[in-house]
Amino acid sequence: MKQVIVMIAMLMLGLAIYSLVAGDDDSIKSSVGGLWRSEIEQQQTYP
Repeated sequence: MKQVIVMIAMLMLGLAIYSLVAGDDDSIKSSVGGLWRSEIEQQQTYP
């Protein structure tokens, strides 16, 4: 029984970490992608 609880907890933690890293608009992946896009746009435009 203890192993089942630990396995369920590990699964929930894995899903939480996945949604934090590669989830929707509030994820780390989308934030870094937006930052990269803005940096590339700034490099391609000349003053």
